[in-house]
Order: sequence, then C-alpha cells, then structure tokens
Amino acid sequence: MTAARRILLVDDAEIEFLTLGRMLRRIPGPDRSLDWVASYGEASAAIAADAHDFYFVDIRLGPESGLDLIRVARAHGILKPMIVLTGFGSDAVDRAATAAGANEYLVKGEFDHVLLERTMRYAERNAQALAELDRRLIETEATARQLKHETERRAIAETELSEVLRRVVNDQEAERRRIARELHDSLGQSLTLLQLGLDAVTRAAAAGGDIAGDVASMKGLTVRISEELHRLAWEIRPTVLDDLGLQEAIRQIPAEWQPRSGLHFDLHLALERRLPAAIESALYRVLQEAITNIVRHAAARRIGIILEEDHDGARLIVEDDGRGMVIDEAPPAGSPSRHLGLLGMRERLSLVGGTLEIESMLDRGTTLFARVPL
Repeated sequence: MTAARRILLVDDAEIEFLTLGRMLRRIPGPDRSLDWVASYGEASAAIAADAHDFYFVDIRLGPESGLDLIRVARAHGILKPMIVLTGFGSDAVDRAATAAGANEYLVKGEFDHVLLERTMRYAERNAQALAELDRRLIETEATARQLKHETERRAIAETELSEVLRRVVNDQEAERRRIARELHDSLGQSLTLLQLGLDAVTRAAAAGGDIAGDVASMKGLTVRISEELHRLAWEIRPTVLDDLGLQEAIRQIPAEWQPRSGLHFDLHLALERRLPAAIESALYRVLQEAITNIVRHAAARRIGIILEEDHDGARLIVEDDGRGMVIDEAPPAGSPSRHLGLLGMRERLSLVGGTLEIESMLDRGTTLFARVPL
C-alpha cells in the first residue's frame, strides 16, 4: 500500500487552504495529506524538518516574501518540488520564481484540479531533474577534487623521482671518481713499484747478483694488488651475490665493514632458498645504502640485520642503536641528505613491488623494514 503523500501549503489565507484541499481530493491516485502554515516563521520550521513531499508557497506572506523562503530552503539542500502561488501571472513572476528555485507557479483563481495535477507532475519531474543535476554536480566536484589531489600527489612523486634520479647520477659519478682515484693512488702506485722491482731484477740478473729479495718484495706487491682489486670488486658487486645468493653475501658484510667502521654486526638470516635475482639485488643495495647511512649519520655501535621469509614474501630488517632521526624533518641546506638515500631505497624496492617502512626515535636508534612480495 502506497503511503499518503504529505503536502504543505504556506499561505496567510485560510480560504486557499480549503480550496487547495478540495482540488487535491478530486485528483485520482495515491492519498494526499495537506498541512497548512500561515506565517514565514512557521513555514521555515516546517521546511527545515523536511517532513513533506511537496510544497505550495504564496509569493507574499504579509510583509515577507515566499520567494525568500524558497531560496533559504534550497540553500539548505531541500530539493522537494515547490510551486509558487501568485495573484497574477507574468513573465517577470515566472523568471523570479525560477531564479528563487521554484519548479513552477500557479495563478490563484485561474486553475482547476486538472491544471493542478498537470502542474504538480511537471514540478515533480523538474525537481527530480534538478536533484539529479545537483547530484552529478556534487560528483563532478568530488571527482575534480580527487583529480586535483592525484595530480598534486603525482607532481610530488615526479619531483621525488627526479631528485632520486639526480642523486643516482651524482652518486654514480662520485663512485666513478672514487674508483678512479683508488686505481690511480693505490693500484697505480703498486704497479709503479712492481715495474721498478722488475727493472731491478732485470739489472741484478744481468749483473749476476742475488735477486731473491727483489722477487719476494714483488710477490708481496702482487698480493696487495690482488687484495685491492678484490675490495673494489666487492664494493661494486660481490660475486657471491650471484654465485651463492643474498644470504651468503650478507654473511660477508661484517668482515668488510667492521675493520673500517668499528661496528658490531648481529646477523639473523633465515632464508631457506634463493630469491629471484632482481629481488636479491634490490635488497642487497637497500642494505648497502642503509649501512652507509648508519656509518655516515647515526654514530651507532651495533647493527642488527634480519633476513627472513613468510607467507607474504621476503623481509629485510636493519636496526641500529644510533642517534635516530625525525622522519619528516627537512635536511639542512647544503648537507648530504639521508632522506634522499631513503627515497632511493624506496624507488629501488618499488621496481620489484616492494615497500619500505621506517621507525626511529631520537637517541633510540632507527629500524628499516623492507618487504618484497614473492
């Protein structure tokens, strides 16, 4: 059974209430219940309650305007059909009623129940169309806000990516300069000494002298050159990473870093299989960057490294007991940015679908959680 439709008449003349009630009863269809208020204040309260399905509003309510009442109702989101009742009709009244938000108007004394029913149907369709338009406008505005937010996020991401790429290029150039300097200063000097030793051996052999001492010295030089080459190759990419996997490569890290940094390493490695090469490389580079940041910035004494696998994927945890940091703080101008290193880690992990989380407290250390799905 269809519920009775509630209609509100706002008019300061009771005769209009009685006349409209008789006409509504003559219109076939669902039951209609007509309520009546005579003043602007009563009408405001009734409309604010939003308990009616349809409104008829007199254009004049004593010293006040029924059009103002409609404007206030529309401004508060009341979208139900509203018909203005006026003593005379004209294009000016039509324009004013439409501008106020009314769906139609009727001239008192010039309509019967047939015209009333037709006008109500038109007003309902008009109100539904306007409500749909309003809904779409709200959705469009929400979509526009979302697009603006996504555009801003993308701009920030592109800026961060550009900064990461710039950092990567700069780091590559710095690494090339460092390797070139090491080759020139260390290996170059050793090779020069080796060449001089060979010249000495040649002269001693030509003169029939004892060359055993010179040969022993040159042997020591070749051992030192081999060690330097091994160290440089390990820093660029340890061969054990390709041959035996990430876990074995991490086991070699303490031997390489402890003599130079004084850090104590605690390793807890629990992988039971090799990971895909791209994931091993990404996690290893993240670990290298983390250790470099700790040595440069943290003033830590101990580093803990955990590598394990669960049902979600592989997880690498790196924790230190250093000075900690505020994650969101801006780095000092002109200083090496630890934050750029973190951006680089995130970028490297994102290439294999991974994520990076950081927990840190001042003077309580920092913990990095790198996770990669398998």
